[in-house]
Amino acid sequence: AGVHSAHMSATVVASFASVPARVPCLARGDRRRSVRAAPGRVSASADGASGESAPVEPDVVEGPDGPMPRGVGVPLPLETWTSPTWNWGSARGDAHDAAAVVRAELNTDVERRREWLVALIQSTPLMRLVPWEEAKLVMALAWQLSGHRGTDKCESGDGSWLDLMERMRQGVFEDTDEKSLSGGGDRALVYELEQRLGPAGRGLMGQARQVASEATNGDEEWTHDAVRRAACAAMLLDLEFLEVGI
Repeated sequence: AGVHSAHMSATVVASFASVPARVPCLARGDRRRSVRAAPGRVSASADGASGESAPVEPDVVEGPDGPMPRGVGVPLPLETWTSPTWNWGSARGDAHDAAAVVRAELNTDVERRREWLVALIQSTPLMRLVPWEEAKLVMALAWQLSGHRGTDKCESGDGSWLDLMERMRQGVFEDTDEKSLSGGGDRALVYELEQRLGPAGRGLMGQARQVASEATNGDEEWTHDAVRRAACAAMLLDLEFLEVGI
């Protein structure tokens, strides 16, 4: 990984420290009370230490340098990878149109990609700065580019990230009814990512799991969401998303 990715790893780890101040106060089923600390008011170090500040309303949060980090906000159809009009890999179709929008925004400069990556990590089930379907599209584009660059070999195992892209294209990770050890759907995707990431990537996933679980008293939905986003971020850092884009 390049220097940008090395620095970003610390930023991603530090972003986990803001989770406890942003998750809902899970008072026995009450998920409507959501608080979040403003960026810059949560002190965090690369080892995850943090100090919480007073909660503020999510709609009015701004950091010292402006508003919260943001995703692309690309319009996506209700059905993507299982839709005949998605048509991944073709010069025509919903996937091609969506990819053009995402590339046009994220391939502008390093700082825009850095902002997107932080928004990915800081998203929660109640505050989707980067919708998960947008994250999956960015992952697939990163895998596609890795094939063109010859950098598709996974850090762990003998596989290629292109194998995962093909499974995504086939709609494998849309099947939430699959009964397997990985659980099917997004859980199968997270399992596959974890098997292919190196120690640093798995470490990011582990920290996300720990922080989210502790902050939400073990809420499964919030913990899974944090882990899948950490897995996505770790994979993108491995493929030098910051340096080369998608």
